[in-house]
Amino acid sequence: MKESLILNGVHIGEHGFDPDKIIDDIKERAIDAGFNYVILRPGKRKIFEQKYFIEWAKYLAENQIYFAILYNVQYPPEGKESWLEPETVAKMKEIAGGYFLGETIGEPGSMYACKAPDYYINGDTTEWRKDQRNYRLRFDYENLSETHEEYVKTVSKFVDINKRSGMPNVMSVDATGFARYNIEAGIDIPILEAIPGNPDILIPNVRGVAKASKAKIWGTYFAHEWYGGVRHTDVLKMKRLELAYKHAYLCGSSMFVLESGDEKVSAYMPKEEMFGPDHFVCQNYRRVLRQMQDILNTDCRPADGPKVKVAFVSGLHDGWAGKWGRSSVFNQFYREEWGYNSAEHSWMMLDELGTKRTWDDVANYGDNDTSGAPAYGQYDIIPIEASVDVLSAYDYLIFLGWNTMTEENMEKLTEYVRRGGHLLMTAAHLNTSDVRGGKFKCVSGESVEALFGCRFTGEYRKTNGGVNFKYNSLDEKVLYPTYNTGGCDPLFSAGYTEYMRFGTTTGKAIAFESNGFQARNSDLPVLIENKVGEGVATLITSTSYPGDRAIYLFYRAVVREMISASARNCDIKVIGSDRLRYSVYEGNKVYLLNTDYDLPIEVKIIYAGKEQTVRLQSLELKSIEL
Repeated sequence: MKESLILNGVHIGEHGFDPDKIIDDIKERAIDAGFNYVILRPGKRKIFEQKYFIEWAKYLAENQIYFAILYNVQYPPEGKESWLEPETVAKMKEIAGGYFLGETIGEPGSMYACKAPDYYINGDTTEWRKDQRNYRLRFDYENLSETHEEYVKTVSKFVDINKRSGMPNVMSVDATGFARYNIEAGIDIPILEAIPGNPDILIPNVRGVAKASKAKIWGTYFAHEWYGGVRHTDVLKMKRLELAYKHAYLCGSSMFVLESGDEKVSAYMPKEEMFGPDHFVCQNYRRVLRQMQDILNTDCRPADGPKVKVAFVSGLHDGWAGKWGRSSVFNQFYREEWGYNSAEHSWMMLDELGTKRTWDDVANYGDNDTSGAPAYGQYDIIPIEASVDVLSAYDYLIFLGWNTMTEENMEKLTEYVRRGGHLLMTAAHLNTSDVRGGKFKCVSGESVEALFGCRFTGEYRKTNGGVNFKYNSLDEKVLYPTYNTGGCDPLFSAGYTEYMRFGTTTGKAIAFESNGFQARNSDLPVLIENKVGEGVATLITSTSYPGDRAIYLFYRAVVREMISASARNCDIKVIGSDRLRYSVYEGNKVYLLNTDYDLPIEVKIIYAGKEQTVRLQSLELKSIEL
C-alpha cells in the first residue's frame, strides 16, 4: 500500500518576526516538537537582508524540514515587488531542493472577492495594507463573466511575480470556496483555512478542486486563535481544535499548519493581557499538535485519498464564498441583484448532510438508516470545468449554486451520464445568461433533448401546488415516494414557484405538480428522467434555484434520496449517530471520528455479510481495516 507524505507544522510570524531569532523559533516550535513543516511570514515592510532567507533554507534542509514563505508578494518591503529576489530563490532551491515548496498567497478569496467598499474606505489603513487596494475588484461590473475574469486576473498578478522569480510552487491559503478560481489563476496547491466556515463543506470543496486540477497535494491551515471561537479559555474551543485536525486527517488533507496559539495568544485581547507560552491555553495548542504528530507517526494512511462517489457541482461563474460573514457575490456589495439569493442559498442544503433524516420522514427507506452521509461517508464539491474523466469517478452529480450553462458543458454532462453516472439539476441551471437578475435564456433545445429527453414547449407556469410521484426512478437504486396504484396527498408544497413545461421525447415524466389525491399524465411534469447510455439524467423543471424555499423541500427530498441510495447500495455500510464522521480508503481502511464533545457513540459496520460494533469515546479518531 502506497503511503502519503504528510506535512505537519507551524506558521512563524503571526506574533512578530525578528530575523535574528527565526532559527531559534524553528528549532523550538518545529524541530524539537518533531514536526516536518514550517511556513515563514516576514515582517510587514520591515526590510532585512536576503542572506537570512538563504540561512533559513540551509538550516531547514539540513534538518529535513519542508518550508514555504507566506505573503512574499502581497506585502513586500517598500519599493519591492516581493521579499525574495530571483537570485535568492535560485540559491534557496539549490540549497534546499524539494524541501523548499515555494510561496503561499494569503486569503485571496477573502481579500479580493469578499470585502465591502467600507473595508477600504473606513477599515484598515495601515501603511503595509494600502497597496492592497490596487488589487481589489471594482464594485460596478455588468455581469458574472467580468467579475470572474477580473478576480482571476487579480490573483494572477501575484502568481506571475512568483513564477518570474523561479518559485517552485505557488500555494494559496483561503477560507472561501474560491479555490477553483485560484487554481485558474495559476495556483499549484490549494490550502483551506479551516474553521472560518463549515469544514464539512469547505474540505470537500478544496478536495474536489484538487482532483479536478490534479494538484500535487491539498492542505489545511488552522487560524484557530482567531476563528476557533472568541473565548480562548472556553473548553469547547480547545476541543474544537482537536476535532478540526482529526477531521481534516480523516478527509485526506496532506498538509497541516497551525497559524498560532502554541507560543502566545493575543486575539481579541489588550496586548498586556496576552497569554504566554506557559498559559494552559497555549499548552493545549501544543498538546493537540503533539497528538496529531503521534497519529502521523503511528498510522499508515493510504495515499490516494478517501473514496468518494457523490459530488455536488459548482457551476460556471458561481460566486458562493462558502464562509460566514459574506453575502455578496464577487465583492459587489450594496447592489441588491448581486446579493446572495436562491442560487447561493441552495448551498445551505449541505448544512443538512451529516445529519440523518428525521424519524417521521416516510421517504427514508432501507434495512438501516443510511441517510446521514453518502457512500463511504464523503462527498466532493467539483467545479464544472473538471474533465469528463474526473466527473466519471462519481456515481452521482448534483448541481447546487449558480450556473451559466454552455453547449460545451451540456455535451460533457451528457457524456458523463452516457458513461453510467446519475445527474440532477433544475431548469435554472440551464440558463445561459451571466447577468444577475437578468432574463432567463435556456440552452439550446437540441442539447436539452440529448441530455434530458424533453423539449421546452414555450410555456411557463407559476403554481403553489405540491408534487405527486407517479412512477419509479429510471435508476432502480433511487426510491422515490411513488404511487403506482391509487394515489396519495401531494408532497412538498411550500409556496409559489415557476416551472417550465417540457414535452418528453425519449425522457419520462416521473412526478407531476398536483393538488389532488392522484397524479395525472395531463398534469404539469416537474421531474423528468432520461436514460442516456448506462446512466440517468434527472431534471426538476423549476426556473428557481433550489435555494428558493418554494422548491427547496422538493429538491432536497430528491437530493437526500440520492445520498441515501448511494450509501444504501454501498458494499460498506457504516451506521452511527449524527456526530459520526467517517471515510474509507484503499484496502477498505475505515476511519471513524466521534465529533461529540461530551459523549461516546457506537458505530455498526456492515461488510461482506458480517457486522461489527465499534465504540468511540468523545473526540476519538479510530481506524479499522476490514
